[in-house]
Amino acid sequence: MTAEAKRERVRCAIYTRKSTDENLGLDFNSLDAQREAAEAHIASQRGEG
Repeated sequence: MTAEAKRERVRCAIYTRKSTDENLGLDFNSLDAQREAAEAHIASQRGEG
């Protein structure tokens, strides 16, 4: 078994939150920004497993 195959798989979730309904109808809002930032962080850590 290769070292890569032995690596433990790490699962994670993205949680976004908005405290008001303000601007939810926009094409891009703070929920989208939060998700994009979290996805970018996860992608940057892929090498860690």
